[in-house]
Amino acid sequence: MKSIRIYRFLWKVVGEDHQLLIACDKRTRNIFAISGLLFLIFLVIGVLAYRFVFNGIFKIPTISWVLALIWTAIIFNIYKLNLSTFSADRPNYNGGYIMSLFVRLIFMALIGVTLIKPLEAWVFNDFMNAGLARVSSEKMARSMDVSDRYFSAEIGIVEQELSSLEEQVAAGRISIQEEAFATLEAKKKQLAMEQSVMRKETDLLFQPSELFFLGLLELNGNHPWLWLLSLFLLTLFLLPLLLKFSISPQSTYTRDKLSVQKRMILEEYNRFRKLYPELFHRVGHTEIIWEENYTDAPFNKKRQRKDYHLGEENEYLKQIHGL
Repeated sequence: MKSIRIYRFLWKVVGEDHQLLIACDKRTRNIFAISGLLFLIFLVIGVLAYRFVFNGIFKIPTISWVLALIWTAIIFNIYKLNLSTFSADRPNYNGGYIMSLFVRLIFMALIGVTLIKPLEAWVFNDFMNAGLARVSSEKMARSMDVSDRYFSAEIGIVEQELSSLEEQVAAGRISIQEEAFATLEAKKKQLAMEQSVMRKETDLLFQPSELFFLGLLELNGNHPWLWLLSLFLLTLFLLPLLLKFSISPQSTYTRDKLSVQKRMILEEYNRFRKLYPELFHRVGHTEIIWEENYTDAPFNKKRQRKDYHLGEENEYLKQIHGL
């Protein structure tokens, strides 16, 4: 009985009908149990991986856990929705169905990548930090070098002007007031101060968020073998969808589930047909007649054929002229 409760829990996790699965064959039950187990494993991994991402960005552990839980709930509800709405009752492989399946796979793969890459960054954090330290120091050194060369040149020009003025004053060729020297000295101090501020701003350019995403790029760029690991994990992430696709459209579970869904739709549709005229009569005292245009309503795949009786031309002319 304990194993049955575990199975029921795993089936519910992936949004499957446990009341129908309990009567199915062992293979079908195991397929959805494996899907539920994979879902739970990736759910836990998602919380830990997204917490690592948010902590790398904001450096606030408490907020990182809250954001990780919220983001994981959003992502995995979308993931569960895609799993539960995928039907094993496959129609003919026309262009529309193939395109729909392709879009669904691409969308779920993108969701998987947003989970797998942070997981790799968390597991291989030492590799990421090593590459990040090298790249960030190189970028900062280049930025500092450009800034220092600019300010050094500007300060050098001011010093040359000061030396030139001092030489001319000493030689008695010109006579100027002390304000001219004070202006140049103030300009020199201003440039030195701006240089110091620029160096501090260069340090601030590498905020935690910038460093974190730069580290992700470096990790994947310096270790291409990680993409093989990503492909393996992505296959596991998509495995519940692939397992559901492997179930035969003629299986007991598929047929029973479709039968239940069809019965629910028909019951609600018949109730709607009954209440709709009553609502108009009650609110607007209007009598309406519900008209069906399809033989398989409400699925609306087979349109009714209507035979129209066309009269003679003279009858049409008489009707126009009111005769």
